[in-house]
Amino acid sequence: MDDSEAGKHQSADRRAGTGSDTEGADRLQAGREQLDLGRPDRAEAAFRDSARLCRAAGDGPGESAALAELGELLFTTRRFDGAAEALRRAAELRRGGNDAGLEGTTLLNLGNALQQTRELVEAVEVLTRAAELLRLAGEHHDEHLALIDLGVTLQALGRAEEAIETQRLVVAHFRKVGDEHFLAIGMSDLGSALVAARRFAEAVEVLTESVATARRIGRRRAESVALGPLAQALRGAGRYDEALTVHRQDIAAAEEAGHLHDLATARSSLGQTLEMLGRGRAARRAYQRAFAAFRKAGDPASAAAAAYGARRAWLGIPDPDRGPHDPYDDVRWHAAARGHAVFTAALVAATVAAQLWGGPLALFASVATGVSAVLALAATAGFGCFSVGQSAVFEVAARLGVFGLVVIWPALSVLLPVGLVVSLFLGAEHRDWAEAIGSVLPVFVVLSFLQHRAVIRSNRAFDPEG
Repeated sequence: MDDSEAGKHQSADRRAGTGSDTEGADRLQAGREQLDLGRPDRAEAAFRDSARLCRAAGDGPGESAALAELGELLFTTRRFDGAAEALRRAAELRRGGNDAGLEGTTLLNLGNALQQTRELVEAVEVLTRAAELLRLAGEHHDEHLALIDLGVTLQALGRAEEAIETQRLVVAHFRKVGDEHFLAIGMSDLGSALVAARRFAEAVEVLTESVATARRIGRRRAESVALGPLAQALRGAGRYDEALTVHRQDIAAAEEAGHLHDLATARSSLGQTLEMLGRGRAARRAYQRAFAAFRKAGDPASAAAAAYGARRAWLGIPDPDRGPHDPYDDVRWHAAARGHAVFTAALVAATVAAQLWGGPLALFASVATGVSAVLALAATAGFGCFSVGQSAVFEVAARLGVFGLVVIWPALSVLLPVGLVVSLFLGAEHRDWAEAIGSVLPVFVVLSFLQHRAVIRSNRAFDPEG
């Protein structure tokens, strides 16, 4: 079920009888009542009980009805693996039965679940069969709902031209029957397929009509769904100012519709366009807002992609529409991690040397270099571990390490020479302090230089304009 349009498949929600097993039928009816009362946990338990009782009684129709209800419930609560398992079993039980429409509806819902579990090849087979059965049953509305999802799945598999042809059938059908709501949805999916095929001029035309249709009938959700690919089509055609305007309309429409996932997708798409315009800081803010929305919507995979987009914006990778990029391949990223690694090694060596050397500055030198070594190690780990879906802890480590070193080392670079001068003026009784500071000072100069170079490389990695 395409999560981009709530309620799209309501007409495909079919209720079936449960055969002769009274106890199983009672539990199924109880589950439906609990669902109507807004108690999904109790409904789920009732559906599972019904399926178990029907299975024990050899009541295949009853078991399939309970499993179909269970699968739809699990889907709506975003437990897609469980939904696919339940619907797959229901479809097996209904295979070859007398009701082609019922079997087709079950396969349609199974195809929706397989989309979400990314079992796309199987989803294509299931949705193709669903469309055939629904056509045989004369249920043409549900047939074209299956074709919508089939087109979306073909597009996800990179089969854009097949997706275009499938979505054209959908658009032609809903235009013929005068269903403007599903016409707007079909044109939106057709436009997305045209964008995937890089046929941007055609996509702009189709998607503009989709947006206009959705606005005319007051379907803000359908409008929001069409605005996203329209912005991508305008961006692909090089019409960036228009794309930014459409992005803002998309965000406003998603906010008004109250759909968090659409809002997150709109913000992420805005981030991509801002990246292409070289506006790294603005892109990063858009991605961060998308990340927060995706997390709140319960979509960790998309949240990880948004987090990666924010980090990619820092690096100034020029084309967000190209294939996935590994930050380890970026020269500046390598330089930042390598610079702090060298500085960390030097600090560790200086800490060990201060402990072995002893003298009046041993404790001060070992503490200063030891704390700095920890900070430099945090910065090294932070830079080195940034990757797709990585935890934000590494961002904090990198920034904390760099900030700490910037605070500590300039202060120490001033403190040591001042201490040397003061010791020399205080006289012979402080000669040992003057000698100690004088011997440490060259080491400190070298370490200060390494710290300076490491921080410069850090700034270049964080600031795309650097």
